[in-house]
Amino acid sequence: MANAIQVPRSHLILGLSLPLAVLVGYFLAEPMELGSAAVVLAVVGVLSVPLLMRWYHPVLIFLWNSAINPVVLPGRAGLWMVVTCIGLLFAVLNRAVNPKARFIMVPAVTYPLLALGVLVVITAVLRGGAGFASLGSSQYGGSRYANLLMGIAGYFALTSRRIPPSRAGLYVGCFFLSGLTYAISDLAILAGRQFYFLLYVFSTTYAADQLKYLETFDPSIIRFRGTSVVASAIYTYLLARFGIRGILDVARPWRGLIFLLAVAGGMGGGFRSYVALFGLTCIGVFYLEGLHRTRYLPALLAVALVGGALVLPQADKLPLAVQRGLVFLPGKFDSLARQSAKISIEWRVEMWKRVWPEVPKYLFLGKGYKLDPSELFLAQYFSPRYHDVMDSGSQVAGDYHSGPLSVLVPFGIFGTLAFLWFLVAGTRTLYLYYKHGSPVYQTVNTLLLAAFAVRAIFYFVGFGSLHTDMAFFTGLLGLGVALNGTPSAAAASSPSEQPDAGVELNTEYVKV
Repeated sequence: MANAIQVPRSHLILGLSLPLAVLVGYFLAEPMELGSAAVVLAVVGVLSVPLLMRWYHPVLIFLWNSAINPVVLPGRAGLWMVVTCIGLLFAVLNRAVNPKARFIMVPAVTYPLLALGVLVVITAVLRGGAGFASLGSSQYGGSRYANLLMGIAGYFALTSRRIPPSRAGLYVGCFFLSGLTYAISDLAILAGRQFYFLLYVFSTTYAADQLKYLETFDPSIIRFRGTSVVASAIYTYLLARFGIRGILDVARPWRGLIFLLAVAGGMGGGFRSYVALFGLTCIGVFYLEGLHRTRYLPALLAVALVGGALVLPQADKLPLAVQRGLVFLPGKFDSLARQSAKISIEWRVEMWKRVWPEVPKYLFLGKGYKLDPSELFLAQYFSPRYHDVMDSGSQVAGDYHSGPLSVLVPFGIFGTLAFLWFLVAGTRTLYLYYKHGSPVYQTVNTLLLAAFAVRAIFYFVGFGSLHTDMAFFTGLLGLGVALNGTPSAAAASSPSEQPDAGVELNTEYVKV
């Protein structure tokens, strides 16, 4: 029998790489051709498969709260959606060949998420499809279905692997601090047109208004909306890493200084919701840490009263955007800030008055997200001509600025019950982690529970939107599950089985 041919590995790699390089170089000669771009992307995608198989989980955690929305994706979808699909595919394939590669199953959360996902798909089918205009459809609404379903699918991608205890701090930092990327679009606009190319990669959701103000020289309130997201990323990470007690540690004043600077910078967005969510989250963490039974409570109350007494009587000297965010408090505010806030409230109240009578019509079979573009155009065209109090286009588009309406109208009572089931199950799961989880994860579990519960309450009494908020809820919950495992396993584990002291998140156990 002839001996097998022995080919050196270096020769084999060289023999495959050279023809591939020639092929890619040939197509790069016409980079603007659709076929050339498809071939190059296909080659890059194939070469990236081994990397994605190994690193999709940390990449997804980083991208979850990031502003990376390349224009090459249909509808400028978030890159995290693409990685979610890839991660789920690899997780399922890995599970098929490796019995030990299991998802972290929390049935209390899995069932309501699956129920909600099925209801969304059924509603889309019964209402005539999704309507992906970015893919050639004559209807709108598909992007909202995609956001909602990817938010649900993302939970399973996040919980397809357990976060390594030795990397827990890094993963938590990547999850929260990736929100800093929202500053890039704002900074690109401030830097000038030569940096506008960055807007092709990073989200312009918040920077669009800033660009409008700067280009039209509108004298009204200039709101740097991206700063609110950046500030939220910083203060949530600090709360997850150190907790209120650690931030107030006088031996490490830099923590409190960064915290205050971040919070103050976030006021530039002019969002009252930012102020409310920040305050309620801090109160929740303060309570869960048990600090309301310590000397911290009277000290912080005294600081708040003195600060309010000094600032609020002179609030009209603050930037207008900051005043707009604080205008619900008693104080002296500029009339322009008051008027802006008043118009916003009147607009929402009028919206709700018009939409609530439609709820019975969609009580059992929701309206869905599919939208006729001609109907939207007519609503936007005739509202200003007839001096409508509100922009009817928002009503037609389903931007109700109301949490209950954002789930009742599109998905009816059954979708609402499934969503409530998910919120209750998610809150209970995070509470079990907070109560019985490892002490080394105590600070991050406290923040996850407080942030999840506060956002759930604010969703119904303040502002909420199902297709945008779902990723927020599933992201927090997915991170908690990936960190702690199943609630029963987290409760059964002992401190001796937990990560080494060098990677613990609780500052009572870590020297920072």
